Order: sequence, then C-alpha cells, then structure tokens
Amino acid sequence: MDYSEIFLEMLQFLHITYKKFPKFMIEVMADNFSIPSSEIKPLIKKFRKEGILLILKNEGYTITLNKRID
Repeated sequence: MDYSEIFLEMLQFLHITYKKFPKFMIEVMADNFSIPSSEIKPLIKKFRKEGILLILKNEGYTITLNKRID
C-alpha cells in the first residue's frame, strides 16, 4: 500500500500546528495516522527528494514543509 497521501496529510497537519517540528514528531504522529513504522524512513526520504520536506540543519535538524506546498 502507498502511504504517500496519508503521509502528506500528516505533514500538513504538523506544519499547520507547529510550523517546524523535530523528526521524532513524524514517528509519533505516524502511529496516529496508521502509517507503519517500516514506511516512515522511505517516506521521509521520498518527500525530501521531491523537495516537500526540508531539514533545517541550523535548527538541530528540525523539519518543515516547503513553502510552495502550503
């Protein structure tokens, strides 16, 4: 099953709620959105490659969504 759409919904929820969030929040919220833990790492990689997820390295690897996705 492809969890990309559900993952994007979850990321949008996190972004609306927190704007910036640590990686562990994705792992915590994935359970609430019924995304298996084995899917999280590949989805993060996919969304980073597509430019949807941005890692803010100067902020301790905090994550946010690309502004063009809002």
